Amino acid sequence: MRLFTCSSPTYFITLCIAFVAAGLGVSCNTSGGSSDSDSEQELLAPDTNNPFVPAYSLFASKAGKNTFIFIDSSWTRISTAPIPHAEFNREFILRKGHLYQVNPKTDYLIQYRIGFDGLAALDSIQLINDNIEQYHWKNDSDTLLICNVVHAGQETARFYEIDTKNFSLLREAELPLPAAVNDFDILSLGLLRYQNDKLWIAYAYSKMLSRTAYSTIDTMYYRTLDFASLRVLSEQKDTRSANPGGINTIQSYSGTAENGDFYFMSGPGIAAGNAMHLPTAIFRRKHGTEQVDQQFMINVSEQIGNHAYGFWYLGDNQALVRSEQADKFADFSNHHLVHQFDYFLTDLRSGKMAKLPLPLDKGTRKENLVQQGNDLYIAIDDADDRHSVWRYDLNSKKATRYLSPKLSIDYLLRLDKIR
Repeated sequence: MRLFTCSSPTYFITLCIAFVAAGLGVSCNTSGGSSDSDSEQELLAPDTNNPFVPAYSLFASKAGKNTFIFIDSSWTRISTAPIPHAEFNREFILRKGHLYQVNPKTDYLIQYRIGFDGLAALDSIQLINDNIEQYHWKNDSDTLLICNVVHAGQETARFYEIDTKNFSLLREAELPLPAAVNDFDILSLGLLRYQNDKLWIAYAYSKMLSRTAYSTIDTMYYRTLDFASLRVLSEQKDTRSANPGGINTIQSYSGTAENGDFYFMSGPGIAAGNAMHLPTAIFRRKHGTEQVDQQFMINVSEQIGNHAYGFWYLGDNQALVRSEQADKFADFSNHHLVHQFDYFLTDLRSGKMAKLPLPLDKGTRKENLVQQGNDLYIAIDDADDRHSVWRYDLNSKKATRYLSPKLSIDYLLRLDKIR
């Protein structure tokens, strides 16, 4: 199969990692105490007796230029790797040592392998349009389901089923979703789920109010489709909030509990739906049902007095929510620049939210959490210009600045588990 990684085809590209050497280090605190400049240590260059194996990945940005920072499983050794091409951004899918992203110049979905020597481009599949709004792993298998919106004239939604083991396109089709509702003619896909041979989609509609301003309709739409035929089985409208979910290649907005119940958060705030009169809220679709539970709603905005972006399910009916502070930013133009974001541990049974003892973060949307047992690792860009991974212990409720790469960084946009 032809491989497109930039503007011309190639068949294999290896991006060499710049391994940790003189001048490249990390501040790392593995003892659980507070971390400061006195505890910083330089990392040694890797040796053949102790080869570097990346276990985690940070995606960092400096002055608009992006790079990968790989971390080993002990959180004590790091290396950096360049991005594959100039248009490569933080909108990607990472799973089992492989990374998937659409090249915006060619509309090819590229499959990369992450190894000790960098990123290797393996294969490609051409899509229609250069974006992925939603992805979902079918039954947690190697089958990847993705969908996007083609913004060319009347809006249409495309669906792709991909076998990532052989990297072959199994199916491509148009999703049966209305192009518009009245004058709200911009379609966005917020959630995608497969269960019991059915495809469930949450979506919304927006419209431009001026050249730079827009708003989202005050209804969340849910449709259940037969997976084989994509025939519409049912539809539900929900007016309790707006803009269900969000682009999950950029940030998580949903999660599934141990009993199969599916939770998701809406995004009516200024940086998402821009329907700020409606609350950010958490909703539930109970296991085995096609309908969103109309009796369940956690009103996030009512509790914290702000809108929120980002929802991660942690297990045991707990979730992490990332929220803005409206009194700290002027408008959307400086929303991403201001240190304003808090993190709240949310009990999905009681609905109670507790703020974590972490510094204020910046950056409107981030996929910046990995979990190892009871430890949460959260990448934060604080007001002291420290760009660190913090560790929060769910049992002790203590937070520690855990790892700080000695690199020039503006934003840590992602933190992912590689394997």
